[in-house]
Amino acid sequence: MRLILPGLALLLGACASHEGLYEPSCIAFEGDRIALMDGRFEWQRFTDQRVVDDDGKIVKPFPGFPKTGTYKLMSGQLELVTAGNERLDNWFMVKKDGQNYLLTAKQHTTFINSGKLHECALRLSK
Repeated sequence: MRLILPGLALLLGACASHEGLYEPSCIAFEGDRIALMDGRFEWQRFTDQRVVDDDGKIVKPFPGFPKTGTYKLMSGQLELVTAGNERLDNWFMVKKDGQNYLLTAKQHTTFINSGKLHECALRLSK
């Protein structure tokens, strides 16, 4: 029993090391933020641009956002499923220089081929 509890604590700690808020790793005026916590996600899009309609009301820049639901992380691939059971594009989790990043499929392909991260890749905030 003495060996099982410390081992279980290490395993649980390792599982949660990817959780938190992923934000652009650059100064961004438009982009994504993805929060991962306890098997659930919230994906927000943001912009500093404001558009108004003919009545002077602010138009929501990203209809359908924020998106929420559940996630699974399997072999570095993050699968997002909304509360309405819609499967979203997969993201890829990589670690570079001790930091966790979430990459789109295109960014992930570039990273695999060149070892370079996109300049604004989503990085886990500490």
